[in-house]
Parts: sequence; structure tokens; C-alpha cells
Amino acid sequence: MENGTRYFCRLTEDEKLNVLDSLERSGSVRMMANVLKGNFSDLATSASKDVRAKYARWQEVTRKWQVIEAEWGEGALLKLNDPVFVDLRAKGLLNSDIIRNAEAYAAAHSGLPEFNTPSAL
Repeated sequence: MENGTRYFCRLTEDEKLNVLDSLERSGSVRMMANVLKGNFSDLATSASKDVRAKYARWQEVTRKWQVIEAEWGEGALLKLNDPVFVDLRAKGLLNSDIIRNAEAYAAAHSGLPEFNTPSAL
């Protein structure tokens, strides 16, 4: 990007749903909140009733998760065994406070069977 040109790609609804599913499975609360408010907000007005319902559910999940992160700290819901976070951690690119918050929350909730499933909330 020598001249400062920015490149954007347009994602299909299915691609957006896949991204949101991945973010949910990894516990990426802030990223989910950002994409739901930003480039993925068009899913709220999709022609598909199913897509609109999934979008509404993800909004609710995000709201609930934000409450948990407000109590436990940023990154509390991250699944540190997710390959992205394993890689970031190995490279020293994952904030130590976030790691601590995620480990503390996981330790406190690891006995709950629903903790290891997406959207247990």
C-alpha cells in the first residue's frame, strides 16, 4: 500500500454468517460487537428471515457477553485454545491481561458443561 490505497472486499451473507459463527466459537466479544454494528449490520435487513433471526441472536449474545466482560475483564470469554489465539500467544502478541482474564473466567466456569459450547448464554 505504497500510495495509501485501501482495499475492501465484499462478503456474501453466507461468508458473514461464517465469520460471526467463528467469532462466537472463539469468544471474540469485541470483534463480534464491532462487525455487528459495522459492515455486517446489513444482515438485520436481509431478505432471509433465518439470517435476520441469526443476526438478532448474535446481537443478544454479544450484549450478554459484554456484561460478562464488564465483570471479568476484557477477553474473559476468549477460547485461548482457538488456533488464532494460540498463534498470537506464541508470538507474544496477546495482551497478558486478556490472557489472565480468559484463564480466570475459564477456570471459574470449566465445570459447567455448557461452557464449552457456543452460545451457552
